[in-house]
Parts: sequence; C-alpha cells; structure tokens
Amino acid sequence: MEDDLQQGNEEIVEVLLDDIRVLNPRSRGRLQHQAIVANIAAVGLKRPITVSRRMGTDISPRYDLVCGQGRIEAVRLLGHKSIPARIVEQDERSCLEMSLVENVARRNHDPMELLRDVKSLIDSGYSTEEMADKVGLTYGYLHSLILLLEHGEERLLHAVECGAVPIGLAVSIARSDEAEVQRALADAYADGTLKGRQLSQVRRLIQQRQKHHTVQKSGKHGEPDVPMSTEQLRKIYIKDSEAHQLLEKKADLVHTRLIIIQNALRALFQDDTFMALLGREGLTSVPKVLDQQIRGEHP
Repeated sequence: MEDDLQQGNEEIVEVLLDDIRVLNPRSRGRLQHQAIVANIAAVGLKRPITVSRRMGTDISPRYDLVCGQGRIEAVRLLGHKSIPARIVEQDERSCLEMSLVENVARRNHDPMELLRDVKSLIDSGYSTEEMADKVGLTYGYLHSLILLLEHGEERLLHAVECGAVPIGLAVSIARSDEAEVQRALADAYADGTLKGRQLSQVRRLIQQRQKHHTVQKSGKHGEPDVPMSTEQLRKIYIKDSEAHQLLEKKADLVHTRLIIIQNALRALFQDDTFMALLGREGLTSVPKVLDQQIRGEHP
C-alpha cells in the first residue's frame, strides 16, 4: 500500500487516493484545473502532496490532506490510484492552518478560497481576533467579510475585493431589505451622494444580487437590521473608500519590502563566505516555503 521513496533528505510514501480525506475542499476554475492535468500528463508529478496520518488504526480514510488537492484531482483524472505524499504528524486543526499558509504562499491565490479557509479555522475553534492577526486584517474588517460569506453574499464579496463597493456599504446592503436599499439609492441619486459610475456600479450589483440571490436575514451575531439613510450611505462610502485605499498602499509597501528581502537573501545564499559561516554555526536548513521563494519556485 505504501512504498517508501526518498527525495533528498525527505521520506516520500505512495498513498492510495481513496485513503486521503480532503478537509477543506476548494473549487477551481476549469482552465486552471485543465492546466494542472496537462502539466502532470506531460512531465509527471514534480512535487508530492502533503498529508497527515489520522489517529487510530481503524479510521478510514487514513490521511488528512494538508496541501495538494489540485494534484490529487489531476492524477485521479489521469487514471492513477495512488500518489506520492509527504507525511506530517498534525491534528486536524493544524492541518487546516497549514493549508491556509500554503494557500497564502501562492503567487496567484484566490481571495475567496483564502476567506473560506479562514472561516474553516474559525469554525474549528480559532477566534476571529486570532485569525485577523494571522492574516493581517483588522477584527472589524474580517468580521464583516465573514458575515457576508455566511449570508451567501459572494457577489458583494467580489465587489469589495475589486474595490467597487466599500465593505461597510456591502454589509449595510446585506442587512437591509429590498425596499430600504432602493429608497437609499433613490435618495443618494437625488442629492448626489453617489454619482455617475459609483451609483451605476452599486445599482447594477444590487440588481444582480436580487435576481440571483434571496436576501437571508440572520441573528447569528445578535445585530439588528439597520435601515440605510442617504447620510449613512455617504459616510460609509467615503470612510470605507479611504480605508480601502490605505489598505492597498500598505499592501504595496509590504510587497515591496518582501521583494527587497527576498532578493537580499538570494544574493547572500549565493555568497560562499556567508554559506560557510552558516555551516560553522550549524544553520544548515531554512523553512521550505522560504527556500522555494528564494530559489524562485512557488508552492
């Protein structure tokens, strides 16, 4: 069932696909999935997946997936019954956290996938405050995103992601009924609170939402529905637009600093004197994700 292999200093085993449980399934775009399948069919599986052995001898499936769902789906489609896997010893909660870290490390990660990963970790026992700290968001911002996700407001979430609608306005729309939303938009148009493209974007979004989604009111957070007024709409839009712009600037700054650090580390690791110094100090390894980034590889 499991044939031991060696890859560098790492033990890899061949695991049956039916023995693997995907804790947090993700959906991928058709083109992305086809690209993974085509790549594996052409050159083979270049990296093993990562799994954690489940506790207990009679448990089935025997492993929890940490990362590699796309590779599992691809090799199954290609007719394989097993896949090379690196085995770690982690509990279910740790597996979910490792999956989140692996997803964040991707260059082109899907924000909706990340949010669902965060929601899974909150459901598994983490507090919203803990997760906000881990992903670098404020408690209020993450709380609002989770609220929209729980209400099935994916259209509003995508609008927030691309900057078309501020998070506060999105939450207000989600909490208000159709009559309140239309009244607020009519008032906003009459007094110029939202103009031109802004109003068109918000109105189009709401029309799509009403066509494809029935508004669900929930008392999960113990917060009453709050009707929107024109003044509230104006304040929310101005405040959250400024907050979104500030968040984008901070993200750009962090990204620039990370590139500088990555390039500096790459230069140091090519320096023989520096590598010899690390060897004398017994520092012979670096975290796998960091090593991949330095070498220009991507998990």
